[in-house]
Amino acid sequence: MNRPERIEGIDAARGAIMLIMATDHVNALVVRRHSVEFWAGAWTRYGTGAADLLQLGFRVLSDLCAPGFFFWMGAGVALLASRRADWPGRRLAGHVALRGLILVLLSWVIEVPAWVVGIHGDRTGAHPGGWPGAGPAIGLPVTVLTTLGICTMVLALMQPLMRRRAAMVLPAMLALAGLCVLSPSLFLPGDAGRPVGMPARLGLVAGQTGGLYVEYPVLPWLGVALLGHVFARFLIGWRAATLRAVAWIGIVCLLAAILLRWHGTFGNLRPPRDGSWREFFNLVKYPPAPVFVLAMLGGNLCLFRALSRPGRVGRFCAGFGRAPLPFYLAHLWLFAVIGAVFFPMGTQYGVGVLVWLAGLWPLRRLCLGFARMRRNRPASSWVHLF
Repeated sequence: MNRPERIEGIDAARGAIMLIMATDHVNALVVRRHSVEFWAGAWTRYGTGAADLLQLGFRVLSDLCAPGFFFWMGAGVALLASRRADWPGRRLAGHVALRGLILVLLSWVIEVPAWVVGIHGDRTGAHPGGWPGAGPAIGLPVTVLTTLGICTMVLALMQPLMRRRAAMVLPAMLALAGLCVLSPSLFLPGDAGRPVGMPARLGLVAGQTGGLYVEYPVLPWLGVALLGHVFARFLIGWRAATLRAVAWIGIVCLLAAILLRWHGTFGNLRPPRDGSWREFFNLVKYPPAPVFVLAMLGGNLCLFRALSRPGRVGRFCAGFGRAPLPFYLAHLWLFAVIGAVFFPMGTQYGVGVLVWLAGLWPLRRLCLGFARMRRNRPASSWVHLF
């Protein structure tokens, strides 16, 4: 059976946000400047100095990454189901669930230790809050990889429903996704200092309860993954029309985000603290405010459309995007060790950019090699789980 044609624009868009993500992590682990945007906790305020403006610029750009990862993960599950249409439903659901479980295990075994190395290599005396290992009583951290894994397992449970006809399923999925994305504005308690139980912490409220530390609450990020799944179903069924519409959808999302931010109430979680343009762009990410999701998904869709056209930039980014998990785990350890050994006191942004550029060569070789190995393995091979 012939496999459907691979959508290179997705690989390119995913690769682009991975490269952007690496700049953010270099800033955290090497430059030693990083932002936090918690609804119930620290929220960076930016000054007018050059370093503050660079920090804000890097942060706004890197905010594209997490929504992009969840969106393209949801899309990837839909595309996998299309490629494996000959698999029984139970086999497909088991494959997707196992992939999600592996993500959770890799988070605890590889991702979190890398952050701990990076944080404890910091000798500036200003450990940024809100990172695994940074708090005094971190027990079980729920990081981006953990929540990606949990959302993947939820999508696996939904596979029997998702195999029904698109006209029956997609409206319901879109409504559920919208409810999940809006959940922080609809269901967060009015008082940010109110004690939060573990179920609410895991599902909705970023922060710490006992030994459970949550950066990425499941409910809103599941909404982003469901939106990606719906988008991919449209790509599978109506590719040409979807590609024509995607830039306009992205622009509408961006305009809606601007209007919500301008209004400053519903969808923001925390309104701008002053009238500066810097505060206008300083959105709450933990949990993701609806205005944050709209803005960053709009940016991701426009990026996808731009990179879907043939060109060198798209091909370069796609080289990274075909192996996102190896890139993610390897880049964390690479920059955590470099920062701990060579830059315990931090450095300037210009040096950080040079470190980022130098790290791209081995990371690209890793991604190309892993993608080549996976391409030459049968569909049943374990490498397709990564």
